[in-house]
Amino acid sequence: MSTVLLEPLVTVAMVRVTAEGAWHRSDVVATEVPVTVEVNDSEIATLMASPEALDDLARGFLVTSGLLQPEEIGAVEVDPAMWRVSVTASRAVDPHLLSRRTYTSGCGKGIVFASALEGDVPPLPLTYQVSAGEIFAVVSAFRRQSELHEATGGVHSVALVHRSSLLVVCDDVGRHNALDKAVGWALRHGLDLGEVWAVTSGRIAAEIVHKCRRAGIPMVVSLGATTHQAVLTARHLGITLVAFARQGRFSVFAAPERLGLPPHGCSAR
Repeated sequence: MSTVLLEPLVTVAMVRVTAEGAWHRSDVVATEVPVTVEVNDSEIATLMASPEALDDLARGFLVTSGLLQPEEIGAVEVDPAMWRVSVTASRAVDPHLLSRRTYTSGCGKGIVFASALEGDVPPLPLTYQVSAGEIFAVVSAFRRQSELHEATGGVHSVALVHRSSLLVVCDDVGRHNALDKAVGWALRHGLDLGEVWAVTSGRIAAEIVHKCRRAGIPMVVSLGATTHQAVLTARHLGITLVAFARQGRFSVFAAPERLGLPPHGCSAR
């Protein structure tokens, strides 16, 4: 991978205003660039993203969008001068899938392809359990991981976890991108995503749940809120959904069996 030409944060001039007056100052903000993903020389999408781990971003995006399977992805090359990621794949992406897009709730008019939201995918099996203590420990450690968030307050973070160990933490201006980078990292390292769970700083909306299912991640934990559609989707897909994980408490909205808890007795309304 070539050298990135921009840092993940940049210094900009600004005016700080208080009740006492106004002063010219400088501050750091999160960097955002347009990243074009190509597969076999065909343009797939342009993502607004932080200029780090763009190879992992492309891998994760293609898989969680339902456009390619992990084994179909070959070489990935990044051109940071043009903000282009070129992916060699064993087959072309179905152009019909690219014509059907859904605008996501937030993250600057992010998109998710219909292929990520549809399809006959069965619920994920209950292959392991996580204890409440493990979630508390991971959330506490996760809060201290992102220096970029501490510096700018302008990025989302996603971590992949095995039991109570943080495997990787990825930052991006988009919460979807942060998840895709984490998934791409796991694919690059040959990690079995069915054996890990994800923790995110951002809200869990339905498309995040769909991305987790496409990747095979059976549990997602958020420090923030969730949405009604995300709850329904997680219950349908067998994904454990945990939200409001902070200060020694959390709420389980779907598949509590992975935490050794009884199943929900009724559907969300």
